[in-house]
Amino acid sequence: MPAAPRRRPATRKGRPVLTRESIAAKALEMAGSQGFRSVTMRALAAELGVTVRALYNYVEDRQDVVALAVDLMLDAWDPPALHPETWETSVADYARSLRALYRRWPRALLVSLDEDAPPASVHPNRLINLDRFLRLLQSVGLGLPAALGAHRHLSLLVLSFTLLVDHPTDRAGAESSSLVPDAWLTSHADLDIPTLRQAAVLPLPPADAQFDQLISAVLTHIRSQLDTA
Repeated sequence: MPAAPRRRPATRKGRPVLTRESIAAKALEMAGSQGFRSVTMRALAAELGVTVRALYNYVEDRQDVVALAVDLMLDAWDPPALHPETWETSVADYARSLRALYRRWPRALLVSLDEDAPPASVHPNRLINLDRFLRLLQSVGLGLPAALGAHRHLSLLVLSFTLLVDHPTDRAGAESSSLVPDAWLTSHADLDIPTLRQAAVLPLPPADAQFDQLISAVLTHIRSQLDTA
């Protein structure tokens, strides 16, 4: 005899209550700022203002919550159309769409380090958007191995930029103005690092300008691959 479906009340005292969507949104918010390891059922229930028991009316277990949150994150990734005629603009737009996604939930990007997700749980957008990008580069004359290498290069650069530049900036509410904080140099006044001390007084470009430089480097790499194809 099949198990009876779990009861999922729609309202409590006339007001909407939990949904799988609201649980996923809160879990993703927590993971975005603290990583998925912070998303325990107890902590999630506390954030939502409900009991742990109430959560189980809507989700099977913590792994179900993680899967819902990851799906919600990747549902939000919708890169613009990619056009071979303007492939450089398309590559730049693709990179900016990745940056926007990563910047929205930075610590959630480390899900592969925090969680053991089965291969079948991979979101379709990860495959569809990768396929679109590879086809774009193939259409302008890049071989498949080189196209895959270009995508890997771009993805790693955007990921590291988001975690090391955007995330600290967004968290602090202001951009870093120098390469090395003054406090670091002051606390190591005895170190013989004259070149670094000179570099530390030079202002850094704004984060957006730095990201444009990153895109430029990727495009230069792709052009060099096209020249040798």
